[in-house]
Amino acid sequence: MEVYFERFDEREAAFYELLVRLRIFDWAYSATAKLVDGAADRGARLLEIGPGVGKLAAMLEKRGYRVVGVDVSPAMLRRARRRTSADLVAGASWALPVRQSAFDGAVALFTLHHWGPHKESVEEVARALRPGGRFVAVEVDRDRMPLVGDHSCAERCLREVLGARFGVKIIRRYPLIAAVAEKVIR
Repeated sequence: MEVYFERFDEREAAFYELLVRLRIFDWAYSATAKLVDGAADRGARLLEIGPGVGKLAAMLEKRGYRVVGVDVSPAMLRRARRRTSADLVAGASWALPVRQSAFDGAVALFTLHHWGPHKESVEEVARALRPGGRFVAVEVDRDRMPLVGDHSCAERCLREVLGARFGVKIIRRYPLIAAVAEKVIR
C-alpha cells in the first residue's frame, strides 16, 4: 500500500501555535467540544486523531474527558505536550497505535482532509471504538466554502468516507460541516 500523508515540521507547528495563541480558531474548537459533549459522556475515554498543538485536547480534558491524541508530527506533539496532560503518541490515522475497542469516542478537527488512505483510516477508527462509540469529524464545509479547496470536506465526501463503518449524521454550523458518526456493529 502506498501511503500519502502530510507531515508537519517545526515551521508548520510554529505557525499553528501562532494561530492558537491569536485565538483565530477558538470558535471551531468550541463548536467541536460542544459536538463531543453531545456524542460522549463526560469522563469518557476519547481518541483525538491529529491533535496538532493540543488546543482541543486541553479543552476536552478541562471538560472531564480522558484524552489520547495520535499525531504523525513530532513537532506538533512537542508543542501539544506543553499545553495538555493528555496521553500523546506518535502514529497515523491508518495505523493507530491503540488497542481494539479502547475508546468511547473519537474526534478529528480539521484533519480528515489530511488523511491519506481514508478506507484504512476509517477502519482503524472503527477498530479503536467500543461498540456504539461515536466519531466526531469536523471540517470546513466545501459545499458552502468552495474556495478553501482541498482543506475541507463536502457532505458527500463525509458520507462516502464514513458510511461503510458508521451511521452518519451531518451537522452544519457555518462555515463548518460535522459528521457525528456512530460505529455500526457488524
